[in-house]
Amino acid sequence: MKLRKWVHVILVGSAMITLAACSSHRKQDQSAIDAANASYSRHRGVAASGLGAESDFTDQARGGHQLSKRIYYFDYDSNVVHDADKPAIMANANYLVSHPRVKVMLEGHTDPRGSREYNIGLGERRANAVASILIAKGVNPAQIRVVSYGAEKLASPGHTEAAYRLDRRVVLVYLK
Repeated sequence: MKLRKWVHVILVGSAMITLAACSSHRKQDQSAIDAANASYSRHRGVAASGLGAESDFTDQARGGHQLSKRIYYFDYDSNVVHDADKPAIMANANYLVSHPRVKVMLEGHTDPRGSREYNIGLGERRANAVASILIAKGVNPAQIRVVSYGAEKLASPGHTEAAYRLDRRVVLVYLK
């Protein structure tokens, strides 16, 4: 009878440890997502208006309107940067080279088609494609952070090709 009790205790204990391990892993993943989301929300106004009064980061600074273009769109199932977006990426690269203390986050996004894993990978490949252009123009890799949201943060909730086109993007966010 005592053996049966110990087996029951061991089985229940093992189940609890397994559940605790799974939930702590999930919390770590969620905390990383929450931190990135908080950073995105906190800096969203910064990305739209520049880095603040102490910087010369304005639309008139080195690159004109190209510097303010920070959303780059992609074709379906592609991580190839469009030629039309390259001047804006170059303007941002020039700014980053001349301001080595400034950091950016490149957020990769996809439309909702495809598995979660595939979309996370595709979003990362898209963000890395933009990062490669920045690095090729002399930006220090330490200034760049890449994060992929996959289809977690859709630009448009619709299920039309026009909505999907808006979802397939990389957003360049300036951080302090």
